[in-house]
Amino acid sequence: MEIFCYSGTGNCLSSAKQLAAALNMTVVHITDELASSKISFAGEMGIIIYPVYAYEMPKTVKRFILNNSFNYKYFAVLTTFGSSPGGAYAEAIRLFRKRKQRIHYTGGAKSVENFVHMFKLPPEDKIKQLTQTQRELTKSLAEDITTRKTNKRFKFRPFSKLISMLFRSVTGIFARRYRVTDACTGCEICLKICPANAITMIEKGGKKIPTFLDKKCDHCQSCLQLCPHRAIRFGKVQPESRRYCHADVKTGEMIKR
Repeated sequence: MEIFCYSGTGNCLSSAKQLAAALNMTVVHITDELASSKISFAGEMGIIIYPVYAYEMPKTVKRFILNNSFNYKYFAVLTTFGSSPGGAYAEAIRLFRKRKQRIHYTGGAKSVENFVHMFKLPPEDKIKQLTQTQRELTKSLAEDITTRKTNKRFKFRPFSKLISMLFRSVTGIFARRYRVTDACTGCEICLKICPANAITMIEKGGKKIPTFLDKKCDHCQSCLQLCPHRAIRFGKVQPESRRYCHADVKTGEMIKR
């Protein structure tokens, strides 16, 4: 029994770990490599969990769903989100219906909004409060899944679709705005944690530094948030700006390759 998890800054991984412990399941990272595979997953129960970006799922998760098949007796799609899940569940339902596969249950957990180039991180006490709220909501999700709860969602969300289309139209531009400072040591943490495999290392000034592939970038900001040397900048996000990683997740747990 697998929990397929896409996580950029640890919110989804934190909930996935909590669910795995409660449900005796295994966490599997959704990466570019897995999204490009052609695997038929099957079993008693399966779960996908991913963060909501501009009211939709990350494009790597979308490819994962479209390229693989999921034949579980009970299947759940879960999210973490900062403000609202928007049309993320509706999008999942449409994608799985294309594959003639059923989602039995959808649900989510509100977590810390950390899209730092657009939204200011909350104060530390608010982050602690939201982190505890996420744990409690994840516990409720685990209880629902334990009892094989089912639900239905309205699958027509035109406003969410409009917002997500606008977001996707500029993600390539966003990716080209990442900058690497002289603080970079070439440690390759950014390369190893990027779920979309959107970073390559190039030789410059006698060391390897990251460069960003705009067509692959999901704009999850894991590279920006988790760089141990704060060597990656984006727009107003400077080296001294606050960064975020979920309190229940260590950087080593985010390494995907």
